Parts: sequence; structure tokens; C-alpha cells
Amino acid sequence: MKKTLSLLIITTILCGIAPNCFATQDAKKSTEIQQNYINHREQHKKEFEQRLNLSEKQKEKAREIHKLGREQMRPIMEQIEQKRQEIEAVKLSRMAERMQQERIAQISAEIKDLEKQAQDVRKKNSQEFEKILNKKQKTELDKMKAEGRARYEQFHKARPPFQGLGTPGFLLKPINPPPHHEGLWK
Repeated sequence: MKKTLSLLIITTILCGIAPNCFATQDAKKSTEIQQNYINHREQHKKEFEQRLNLSEKQKEKAREIHKLGREQMRPIMEQIEQKRQEIEAVKLSRMAERMQQERIAQISAEIKDLEKQAQDVRKKNSQEFEKILNKKQKTELDKMKAEGRARYEQFHKARPPFQGLGTPGFLLKPINPPPHHEGLWK
């Protein structure tokens, strides 16, 4: 009885302490990940500025453009997040399936419009940034963009377009087509 009671007490104490230990470790890991992200972003920013050989005046102007862009983007991104939450609420609502689909389609169209606005703000900010660069810097920026595109395409292979009614072509083709149908599947 005493062994069982002491085992029960020890187990209770450990169960009370263990989650706190794990929570502390998770918090440390999360903080470490955030710090690594911030360090990586700062390093990337420095490399970007060095590669373009930006002057202090250009760096200051770029910061202003970036800050203005973030201020313009904030309300748009908040609206997008609000619309996404609205979609989740509609999905959880008890309205008819057809009405849900119509409402979700309407909200999705609104999100698409907001995303276009966000893209326009990004494009405008990019153009503003390019205005502060000289010809040599613009050439280097174009080279950097091309390298980024190539790196993206290296890891994100293009998929072939689908054939049929939204079905991937490989699902439409029989594994061993009969000889008289071979020409149809090419």
C-alpha cells in the first residue's frame, strides 16, 4: 500500500512538472526559430544592399519606401484574414449547402480582389525602389531577379496542363492501350 501510494505521489508530481518542462523547451525552441529567422532576414538584407552597392541615402530612401508599403499593405492583409475567417464561419454554419457554396464563392471573389490590390501595392513599391537605383544597380537587380527565378524553377517544376475535365492526363490514359487505340493516347 505504501509503495502504491508513494508511486502515485511521485507520478502526480512528475506529471505536474513534465508539461512545464516541455512547454519551456517548446518556448525556447520557438524563440530560437524566430531569432534564426530574424538573423537570416537581416543577413539577406545586408547581402542585398552590398550586392547592389547602395549608398546610405539610397538605403534610407529604400527603408522609407518599404515602411510606406507595409503601411499600405496592413489594412489589405487584415481584410484578407477577416474574409478567410468569414469563410471558416460559413463552413461551420448551419445554412444550406448550396447557400454555403454561393457565399464562399462570393467571399473568395472578394479575397481575389484584395489580393490583386496587394499585388498592385507590391508592384508600385518595387517600381518606386527601382527609381532610386542607377543604371548599373538596375542591371544588377535584374540579374538578381533572374537568379531568383531560376532558383525557384529549380525547386518548383512546372506541371503539364491537365487534359479533359480537370483530370490529370495520366489518369485518362490506360496502362497498356490496345494496339488499335495507341494513336488516340498520344
